[in-house]
Amino acid sequence: MSSKEEKTRKENRESAQQKVDNVVSALNLTKDERRQLHDEITGNDYMEYSDMISLAKRKFDRINVQSKKGDKPRW
Repeated sequence: MSSKEEKTRKENRESAQQKVDNVVSALNLTKDERRQLHDEITGNDYMEYSDMISLAKRKFDRINVQSKKGDKPRW
């Protein structure tokens, strides 16, 4: 077993959910986008917050067209 494999750990559910919540809040994602992000990362043993942010930015538009305040940049 390599040292990298020894350091790999499964993340607990609460920690993973908190990271997703933080990404959703930071990028102003909609409820539907949150679900899509969740589905995309499900099955990963561990994912860094910065990796989740990068994934979400690649996956979703920078402009929130569903904003109640009109089209506005999210990040």
